[in-house]
Amino acid sequence: MDLPVPKSVEIKDVRHIKVCGTKETYCAHPRQVGVFNFGNGELVVGHYHAPTAYSSLNDVAHATGYKRRAKILLQRSLDYGETWPEENNVVVFDESAPLEERRRRLFPECQDREEIDMSQPEAIFLFGRSWSGGRSWSGDLSTLEEGELPPMVCFCLRSKDKGWTWENVPTIIDPSAHCAECHKDNHPVVRMPDGSFVGAWTGYQGYEFTPGVQARSYPNREVLLYASEDDGLSWEYVAPIAHDPRGLGGYTYANLILLPTGRLLCFMLVMSASGDFLGMNHSDDGGNSWSQVVPITRRGYSPWTARRVRGRFTHWRQVRGRFYRSPWPLLLRDGRLLVVFARRKAPYGIGGLISEDDGQTWSREFIIRDDGASGDLGYPVVTELDDGRIFTAYYFNVEDDVHLRGGRRFIGGSFFRISS
Repeated sequence: MDLPVPKSVEIKDVRHIKVCGTKETYCAHPRQVGVFNFGNGELVVGHYHAPTAYSSLNDVAHATGYKRRAKILLQRSLDYGETWPEENNVVVFDESAPLEERRRRLFPECQDREEIDMSQPEAIFLFGRSWSGGRSWSGDLSTLEEGELPPMVCFCLRSKDKGWTWENVPTIIDPSAHCAECHKDNHPVVRMPDGSFVGAWTGYQGYEFTPGVQARSYPNREVLLYASEDDGLSWEYVAPIAHDPRGLGGYTYANLILLPTGRLLCFMLVMSASGDFLGMNHSDDGGNSWSQVVPITRRGYSPWTARRVRGRFTHWRQVRGRFYRSPWPLLLRDGRLLVVFARRKAPYGIGGLISEDDGQTWSREFIIRDDGASGDLGYPVVTELDDGRIFTAYYFNVEDDVHLRGGRRFIGGSFFRISS
């Protein structure tokens, strides 16, 4: 039997802009903060924003480098993403603040909670993480005293006014009983027919430590379903979505889409013994049980291969062939599914693919841009504008006078249309 050839997708009217970034800043990971589209041209995009000298590799490291100096910054455009005036900026959380100040923000003495109707169009969630938990920690959960938190704290903040102001008391989200830590990126949660909300989290079952190195690696990641029945005042673990029982990698960068049929789709990156690819599974019972994860990309039809320039971009060390990153799905108004992702193998850039049948089959990948100077880029967020154009924001780097695993990191944006 001949397999069907994936359909090609053409995009047009492609245009790139810089949303944020200077010679002295590291701007990155918008996926971890999100995009919010309020209509009539009003967009909010967030990212981690840090002063950076670009003088050493530690300046461009992630968890142990720039993020320790970073603020969670929201930028706002009132003209469909064309301009992002600084006077509209809002700092939601300051990871560079002293530890005790961060702890007071996460665990204030007054715990009175505000009721917010999160079904309103002006109301938004922001899920974050902070290194504000337990003191020095060995990685063994048994060493934590009763009530003590692991180092990385997962929290949720709510805004009722489009992100201009935020509640005083965050929701602290506990890992499930079988996980050491958890976090959620800011792909939108799904509002279910009964008014409850569900979202996909990444859970970490354990850690690997390298002597003399501060950073930790997570040998087994899984995707978990959490739910809230009280407008985000609390979030509770419900069910596993995807996990690797062999413990050889795992699943992460998870996102939920609710189809008009009632089926829940979960998109993720697979980094396990099962392979390394963009994957998807589904649930037809509200998230209680999930199908097997299947690839949505297909080898042998990549448009990137022919775009490689021999002899260029050889300084970025690719880790174990993992060149896909951070898929962000979007259900378009015409019913098609769009997934935008980062590519961390030369040629480095941002790509996408389309499904016209609720995720049953997928197109060939298409290239939005492929001019990155290294693989330290990606984490795109995506929204559909009022006129049908797509706007995606991501962190990026191009060749410049910095040679620390690429050029200066900035928030880039791209507009494009998908051909019918």
